[in-house]
Amino acid sequence: MVSLHLAKNMLGQNYFEKRLGDIYQYSHIAYKSGKGRTNNREYFWELCVDACGNIIFILSSCNSLQDSSNISKIEHFSGVSDDDIWNLNCTDIHILAKEVEVSEKLVKLVLFCLPSSIVLARKDQSPSEITLAKAYFSNFDFSGVDCERGFFINVGSKKFCFQTLEANKELIKLIEIGRIPNALLCQVSIPVNKNDSISAIEDEASSISWFLSLLNLNSAFIPIIEYSSDSEILQYSLENTVKNSFCRSYIIDNFRINEGIPKAFESCYQSYKNWQAKIDINFLIGFLVEINQQKYIDIKLAVMLMAYEYLLFKYLLNEGLTQDKIGDNIQKKLQQINGFLRFIPSGMMDDTLRGSVRNPLFHQGEIPLLTLAEKINLFKEYYDLLIRIILRILGYTGQYMSVVTHSPSQP
Repeated sequence: MVSLHLAKNMLGQNYFEKRLGDIYQYSHIAYKSGKGRTNNREYFWELCVDACGNIIFILSSCNSLQDSSNISKIEHFSGVSDDDIWNLNCTDIHILAKEVEVSEKLVKLVLFCLPSSIVLARKDQSPSEITLAKAYFSNFDFSGVDCERGFFINVGSKKFCFQTLEANKELIKLIEIGRIPNALLCQVSIPVNKNDSISAIEDEASSISWFLSLLNLNSAFIPIIEYSSDSEILQYSLENTVKNSFCRSYIIDNFRINEGIPKAFESCYQSYKNWQAKIDINFLIGFLVEINQQKYIDIKLAVMLMAYEYLLFKYLLNEGLTQDKIGDNIQKKLQQINGFLRFIPSGMMDDTLRGSVRNPLFHQGEIPLLTLAEKINLFKEYYDLLIRIILRILGYTGQYMSVVTHSPSQP
């Protein structure tokens, strides 16, 4: 229950209900509030995390007019909830907008904020009591396989449970009619052992999110992780993450490929983590996501060429070639990597990609000798080849959805 003293200084839960409207009911943290301070200033705080995983964080204070200096950023803020149950800690808080009400030499300052991260932890609990972490992913949907609304995968000695959210179908309908651009659609439950640190759990969740981003060719990042014991939530870890628009561009899914996602984890998740340590494969996945988000074919081609250059160069270095022995153009690098992978068609290692696309695009800013249809077809063929090279490197042996044929194929 919010005290009258707190309530008159805050916007209140009603503000968040009106701001979010019909999607408020899907909020992951509907409303929490309290009081806290920075180094030299006290504030009342209010928090909501909406259906998309957006952090809505508002600070309010009543100070003398001379104390309402121009604030653009707060490095750190800590506080306690008004029910005295939760401790709150925020870092790197950017001020998006502010409102000022002046009356009788006092000013009420309302700051609409975006923190980089928030930790909300119960005051009476220890992190050592945590037994389960539940991470929520944006933009990833799947069909159930062997548990309610989901499937299990084995990672080391642990069994992780992936499930779509109960409101998954309603949220996808809201995306389809344009009410929201994206949403948190699924979760993974990760068992936590006594010796597991919070940072190790978050690293594992981050690896899973990048792996799902590869399968979906879209960002499937984690803005919220709940830590619990015996179904009681002990801590929330919130992060401001990139949130692209939802799209169904899966290269591996459970809808068209039988048990595709569990098999992908079984086949190459550990290999993905190994390659991440060797060549920062997440940087490459970022290229794939960006390609998929772009609307203009010339920009898609430009980012695809950057992805090729990055992958081929890093892979050849990892295979023992010195920099001076690696081909000085994309055509030669494709020929060299095929010496290891031995599947690239000879017609796709000729001078087409370099001579007809890369050189004019990067030197002239356009591709004048190809029609739009020719550019689209060439993009599909080489984008599909790029995906196949990545899956081969990871050791994936199942089917994937071909960019060219739009049907299940072998990489």
